[in-house]
Amino acid sequence: MMTNKKIFYYTKYIMLFFFFFFGLVYFYTLSKNDTYVNFGFSYAISIGEVPYRDFNMVVTPFAPFLYSIGLLFSKSIIIYYLEQAILLTIMFYFLFKLLGEKAWLFLVCLCIPYPVAMVSTLFPGYNFLAFFLFVILIYLEQNKKSDYLIGFILGLIFCSKQTIGLSLFVPCFYYLIKDRVRFAKRLVGYIIPVFILVIYLIVSHSLYNFIDLCFLGLFDFGDYNHSIDVFYLLLFIFSFLFLFAKTLKNKHNIIYYYALCFSIVVVPIVDYYHVSLFLLVFIYVFLGDYNLKREHICKQAILFIISLAFIWFGVEKIFLKDMVITSYHNFEITITSRRYINNVFELNEYLDNKDCNVIYLLRGSENYFYKIINDKEIDYFDLPNYGNYGYDGVNKILNRLRKISDAIFVIDKSLYNNTDDCQQYIKELSNEVRQFKNIKTIGNYDIYYKE
Repeated sequence: MMTNKKIFYYTKYIMLFFFFFFGLVYFYTLSKNDTYVNFGFSYAISIGEVPYRDFNMVVTPFAPFLYSIGLLFSKSIIIYYLEQAILLTIMFYFLFKLLGEKAWLFLVCLCIPYPVAMVSTLFPGYNFLAFFLFVILIYLEQNKKSDYLIGFILGLIFCSKQTIGLSLFVPCFYYLIKDRVRFAKRLVGYIIPVFILVIYLIVSHSLYNFIDLCFLGLFDFGDYNHSIDVFYLLLFIFSFLFLFAKTLKNKHNIIYYYALCFSIVVVPIVDYYHVSLFLLVFIYVFLGDYNLKREHICKQAILFIISLAFIWFGVEKIFLKDMVITSYHNFEITITSRRYINNVFELNEYLDNKDCNVIYLLRGSENYFYKIINDKEIDYFDLPNYGNYGYDGVNKILNRLRKISDAIFVIDKSLYNNTDDCQQYIKELSNEVRQFKNIKTIGNYDIYYKE
C-alpha cells in the first residue's frame, strides 16, 4: 500500500508533466520562430530526409533525431509538445535530486516572461536539450558516477550543439589531466556518440555538407550575426563574473568549470534568448549555494507564482486581445491573428492549383509552417538565414536560386523593407526574386514567377 509520501512523490511529477504540456500548447504556440524551425528539422527526418544533404541545419543532429521518434507515428506538433513535456519532467526529476525543494524556485524562474524571458528557454530543440543534458551531467558528477557515462553524456551534448559540447569537455581536460585513467575513460565515452555520428554522416553521404554547415559556416555566421543588446550584455557580464568568482573559490569542483564554459551559448548573439539560457545555469548555481528553509521556499514560491500569474494575465490582455485559436493540418492548436488566418487560407488556395515548383522565401519559421501544413519536403531554401549555408553561403544559395526555372517564389515585403526586424534573414535572396515577374500580392506576401 502506498504511503502519503509516495503518493505525493508521483503526483508531483504527474502534475509537472501536465503543467508543462498545457503551457507549451497554449503559450508557446504564440512564438513560431525557433519552435517551428526545430519542429521542422524533426518533421523532415521523420519523412526520410537527410540532414545537411536535403536541408540546411547548422547544429549537430541529436535533438532533431530524438524529437523525430514521436513524429514517426503522427506529424502533429502536439506530439512534439508531448515529447518536450516528458523531457522537462525528467529534467525536474534530476533537479529535485540536485536542489531538493529549491527546484520549485527554479521552476518559478523558468516561468518569468519579462524582462528576462527565461520561459523562452523551454522551447523544444537543440538548445534546450543541451541544457537538459547539462543537468544530467551535473547529477552524474555530484554522485561520482562512471567516467565512461559522464564522457558519453558530454558526447551527446556535442551531438546536440557542437560548440557547447566542445566547450564543456575542456574542464575534463584541465581537471583530470593528472589522472590519466579517468580522463581516458571520459574520452572513450565522449568518442562513442561522436563516432556513431561520423559513421551516420559517411553512410548518408552528408559528411562534407555537415563540416561545411556546422564548422566552416561559423565564419559566415559570426560575420553576419553579431547582435548585442546592452541590457542582456550587462546581465551576461554579471552572471559570468559571479560564476567566475565561484570557480576561483572552488578550484577543485569541476561543476563550476562546467557552468563557466556553458557561457559559450551566448556567442555571438547576445540577446534575450541566448542570455536567458545561460542565466539558467547561473540560477542553478545560485540556488545550489543559497540556504533556505523549506517553509521559506514554499512562501517565496507561492509569492512568485501569484506575481507571475498577474504578469501572464497582463500579457494575455495586451498581446492576445486580437488573437484567436485556430487549427491547421499538423498544427492543431495555434493562436494567431484573424488577418494571418485569412492570409494563410488565401495563399494556400492560390498556390494549390499551380503545377510548377513553389519556393517560400519568408522567415524560416513561416517557410517550415507552410511546408508542413501542406505535407511537403523541407529544402535548402526554407531556412534563409545568414550563416546557415556554410562557407561563403550567401553566394552559394544565390547561385542555387539562379539555376531554378519554372518556379513561383513567395517573399515577405516586411523583411526586405526592414519593417520587420529580422537580422538573420538573407535580403539578397528577396532582392534577386524581385527581378522576376510579379504575379500576385496577398497581404504582406509578394508572389513572383521565374520562367
